Amino acid sequence: MIHKIIFFSLLTLLMQGCLSQPKFTEKEKKIAMPVDNISYYTAGFQKLNELLSMSNQPTYKFQVKTIENLSSATGAMPSDSRGFLRTPLILHMNKLQIIAYEPIYNKWETKTTGFVYFPKMKSIMPDLVINGAVTQFDKGILSKNENYDMDAEFGSGRGDTDFRYDNDRSDDLSQIALDLNIFKYQDRRYISGVATQNKIEIHRQRKKNRFGLFLNGSGMGYSKYTTLQQSKDEALRILSEFSLLQLLGRLYQVPYWKCITPNLKADELIMNKKVNRFAKGSNKLKIKLIEQTLKFYGYNVKIDGKFSQQEINTLKNIKKTYKLKSEIKLLPSFYRELYLNAPFFRENFKKAS
Repeated sequence: MIHKIIFFSLLTLLMQGCLSQPKFTEKEKKIAMPVDNISYYTAGFQKLNELLSMSNQPTYKFQVKTIENLSSATGAMPSDSRGFLRTPLILHMNKLQIIAYEPIYNKWETKTTGFVYFPKMKSIMPDLVINGAVTQFDKGILSKNENYDMDAEFGSGRGDTDFRYDNDRSDDLSQIALDLNIFKYQDRRYISGVATQNKIEIHRQRKKNRFGLFLNGSGMGYSKYTTLQQSKDEALRILSEFSLLQLLGRLYQVPYWKCITPNLKADELIMNKKVNRFAKGSNKLKIKLIEQTLKFYGYNVKIDGKFSQQEINTLKNIKKTYKLKSEIKLLPSFYRELYLNAPFFRENFKKAS
């Protein structure tokens, strides 16, 4: 017994002498430099701003209210997500004016020290207010597991497993939902048809590969694990920016789905309003709407509610180039197809022949 203790003590000392203290390289110790956090929809907001300019939309003063976490998962989501909305508006949307503070704050400021220095502050009121909340955070609502095993027996033939390979896969699904809307500051009335309700999925995936080799019940194995935990904060930013694009598109009645690459499916709420307006309008209004759409194909036409021969020829060229199926008539079906196929942005124009 004493001999064993002495042996293991000497073995421990020998192992300590053979092992060196691990050290980190200078590269490993160096903190990574910050990078510009270009979001998924940066180009989308830039194109949306271009669309607003093209369609001569009015410039409103916006306020973004607190986007609260109203889900049952208290503490799992940020208590206020409005930063996700304000940043792209400030960075990319010069057709909008963003008010930093709520009017009640401005009013209080002007009554105190701001009265002398900021006399105009209390008269600056928002036109429209973006409002909403995180309405759902369901963590781990679905869990999937897959396992693949392969055993092989050879050698002694005594029932011992001589070879084993395992392949395990698991995926836990969670969801975040966000609702946004817009109301008029002056009378607190919500704008009908201008709201969004979207959700996004986030995953936690785990993969495991294991290999083992055994001889007569003894052996060794080796395993590798990889876990991918998608960030719920990044998912919330993506969800917020997408919902904001959709919200502004519905407010201004512009095809925001053309701003995202690849293009999304057309928003039927917007298209139904546009087609209904066309269907109920006089022939002069219908022609004007078609003439406006021709500009989105890259043609400079006079919007006067009268078809010129040049405009008729232009429509024929568009029908051929963009393979439109509807006949060139003052029908809602033709206007719908003409509008849906409009490229809007110069880099997407085709040369009509």
